[in-house]
Amino acid sequence: MLDRIIEPVSLRDADAEARAVLDALRKDHAKVPISFAYMAVQPRALEGFSQFQQAVMSDPRLDERHRELAYLKTAMLAGCKLCIANHTAKARNVGVAEAQIAALADFEPSDAFNELEKAILRYVVHMVCEAGKSPQALLKQLRDALGNDGVVVLTQVIGIANLFSRFNNALHTYSSEDYP
Repeated sequence: MLDRIIEPVSLRDADAEARAVLDALRKDHAKVPISFAYMAVQPRALEGFSQFQQAVMSDPRLDERHRELAYLKTAMLAGCKLCIANHTAKARNVGVAEAQIAALADFEPSDAFNELEKAILRYVVHMVCEAGKSPQALLKQLRDALGNDGVVVLTQVIGIANLFSRFNNALHTYSSEDYP
């Protein structure tokens, strides 16, 4: 059972503005992420963030397989078991191979990834775990393969994944019993 210290906004207790945003999100999502229920403390911010997140996660300038590899690796590095579970399922749904999912923790020596996929994963590691600017050679490699806009979208995906993962862990939004 989940013993919450910080509570999400419930539809039952939400003010009119938060309820309207949460209701709109329920129409757009099969299941509204629990993070959004917490973010409803600031309904206008949640509405803008939700639109941003949806636009980024559906942007065709980044292949959906690359998007899910980046998201899943970010969630793994941040240790969000809820995000790992959700995005493992999404990765499978978009055709990420089981061998790739299994090898994400130690991707460098794996034959499951091509050079572009490894570059994407290196970029994730840099963004999530290292301070400072990205290595120029890595950025050039990504730009040459994904295009300028694709790299920007990739960076946004990693940022969103990092925000959700850290947000969920910081506020204990999920039970460790449900996601051991």
